[in-house]
Amino acid sequence: MGTAMCYADTATNPDGTADASCYCGWQNTYATPAAADTAAESHQRATDDAEREYAHH
Repeated sequence: MGTAMCYADTATNPDGTADASCYCGWQNTYATPAAADTAAESHQRATDDAEREYAHH
């Protein structure tokens, strides 16, 4: 079983919005840094879950 390739991070923009992005290419802009942080965590978790599911087949 390999390790997940996704590592999401966030960056706050000057206008108060925040970007969430990942090494896999996923990226979105959110109204608040907290929303971006939640989305980044969800993205990583979904990738980890999918990898675990794949490893069981």
